[in-house]
Amino acid sequence: MISLQKYLNQFDGQNQLLAELDASYRSALEGIEQDSPTVSAQLIADFRRQIREIRIQFEQRPAAEVLKESRKKLRQELHTFGTQADKILTEKDKQFREILRSFAEAATTLAKQSTVHNRRLTGFTHNLDELIKLQDLTEIRKGVAKEVAELKQAVAEIHEDSQQSVGRLHAELRQFQEKLARSEAIARTDTLTGLANRRAGEQALRLAVSAGKPFSIVLVDLNGFKGINDRWGHPAGDAVLMQFAKRIASLVRSGDLVCRWGGDEFMVLLPGCTMHQAMLRSQEVSRACEGEYRLSLAGGNVTLLLRAALGVAAWSSGEPIEALIQRADDALYQGKGKARLQKKGDLVGTSSV
Repeated sequence: MISLQKYLNQFDGQNQLLAELDASYRSALEGIEQDSPTVSAQLIADFRRQIREIRIQFEQRPAAEVLKESRKKLRQELHTFGTQADKILTEKDKQFREILRSFAEAATTLAKQSTVHNRRLTGFTHNLDELIKLQDLTEIRKGVAKEVAELKQAVAEIHEDSQQSVGRLHAELRQFQEKLARSEAIARTDTLTGLANRRAGEQALRLAVSAGKPFSIVLVDLNGFKGINDRWGHPAGDAVLMQFAKRIASLVRSGDLVCRWGGDEFMVLLPGCTMHQAMLRSQEVSRACEGEYRLSLAGGNVTLLLRAALGVAAWSSGEPIEALIQRADDALYQGKGKARLQKKGDLVGTSSV
């Protein structure tokens, strides 16, 4: 009898340990999803989406085989995120330093042509060269702001001494501004679809909230997209996303914004739209996006029958952006769940050579 009681106590202890391990693993996934650094809006959106899928899959079926597969996928996603984040940060650092070098070269050229202000401009060039060597981007930005203010003052004084030199400097400054404008445009555009990216979408949401006027958002998600990549490869998935993006973009008004929110998810910002109006607009989007997608692949032509899931939310005065997006996201996933109950297999494909 004592041996049996001892065994039962051990069994209860093991159950408690398993429950704690289960809760710890879920908590760790939530922490990774919520607290990962925003290196790039597009990258973090895709990464958080992948982590959320791993978490939801485990919560829906907390079995040993699911845990094993999710652990493998988590390791892969973390490695991919780290590698891509490192590339992005390295490229940003490189571009920023190249701009500083161009600026320093412009000042050096001007210094050679201005004997009166030679020492002042040479000092400016030296300071920029020292800033390039710094590792802390925050310190670099502070230093650049200070040096640019001093350069403006120097330009005003040089203008009276040498109109020709000022003209050359203005040309260099225009090139500098054009480079910054191009960099900003690239940073706000999704390279695959040509739509605005998540960074531009988040900025538009902040402006809409600060304006204080009614607006709504629609999150649009392409059903069965993972199956396209798995069966026909990423080139097919990219082609579908480009067609999908064109269909959504064709419906927006001049004051609306459509952006790629992450992966196969898009967001439409509808200024001045109430919930009722946004629901009507979302039905138009749904009808336009649902249907056949024809692809020309290396192995022949493929026709896919696809549909989209949508989540609509109207902004309430004083509501944080995160809460608004979460409501739209919840509505989107409810829609996806209903679609799965109504009809299994949203992905239908036919092919011909």
